Amino acid sequence: MQADKLSKKIINKPARVMRNAFIVAVLMIAGAVITGYSGFDGMNGGFALIFAFGFLAMIALITALVYIPRAREFTRLVNQLNPLAHWTYTQEEWDSFIKENQKEMMSTNRKMLRMVIIIAIAVCGILLLIYQDSLFLVIVAGIILFISLVAFIAPLIRTQLLKKGIHEAYIGPSSAWVGGTFQTWRHLGAHLIAAGINAESSVPMLQIKFEFPTLQAMQQETVRIPVPAGKMEEAKKIADTLSHSN
Repeated sequence: MQADKLSKKIINKPARVMRNAFIVAVLMIAGAVITGYSGFDGMNGGFALIFAFGFLAMIALITALVYIPRAREFTRLVNQLNPLAHWTYTQEEWDSFIKENQKEMMSTNRKMLRMVIIIAIAVCGILLLIYQDSLFLVIVAGIILFISLVAFIAPLIRTQLLKKGIHEAYIGPSSAWVGGTFQTWRHLGAHLIAAGINAESSVPMLQIKFEFPTLQAMQQETVRIPVPAGKMEEAKKIADTLSHSN
């Protein structure tokens, strides 16, 4: 009954992204075909326009293909008969979770930012020694400013989403939905690293850590799920189940 109740309230956002991406891809392909048969002079911008339509269609198609397994995983999470857990929260528990989650994200982003700044300064110093061009200082400063903005704005956006989201969490063996945010750790090369309970925070949290490949290197992500009152033993069993499935 809980699964039916929840599935009616939440939206499969990965499926929505997938559908919209396919629509954009079709529109871009149609634009390229229409341009090709419209008699538009290729040397006067026709070829460039066809290339632009084709490039955008390719990006949209790749996006759609990437989101297909996410959409399927979302459906499995919501519709499966025996999920690992479906938790609901009081307003006080949810507010405590939002504050703690924002603090954790800020702390993580500050550490990442310090590392990026150190690397950027080192690279900038090497380039200055080699090329003797002060323009590199401006470029590196711009990169650091942009990353700093992202690092501090992202937790605020996440906080606003949680405030507007449903005060529920739905946990499966390979994905989780928390207050409107869906994450999965078994697609596109992602794999689970560890799962455990953080009981030292203001609200106990089930933490699921996984990593996934990016263009630069493997990147780590942590899913934080607040543990409601009376659910600590269940949370420990979930952490143990996930850890042994790694």
